Amino acid sequence: MGSVTVDLERAERFGLADAKARLSDLVATVERTGEACIIMRYGRPAVCITPLPEEHVAPTRRARGMLSAFADDNKRELESGAFERAMAVKHGNVA
Repeated sequence: MGSVTVDLERAERFGLADAKARLSDLVATVERTGEACIIMRYGRPAVCITPLPEEHVAPTRRARGMLSAFADDNKRELESGAFERAMAVKHGNVA
């Protein structure tokens, strides 16, 4: 298992309420930048969100969810724009 080094001085800090409100954004930022962030509770550091070492990160797939293993390019092409087509059928072509 790999280890993660965290520079606690440079890590961005967020209050608990702010982190709760934008947890998805925080996780995406940590994933993208590789920089850790610290969540504060009552003004003190409580937890640290760090990216996983590369050997533990699963490869990115375009399809998501439980059925992602069954998705292929043909099915993705069929689903492309399905929502827009359904709304056009339901509500007519509104420009």
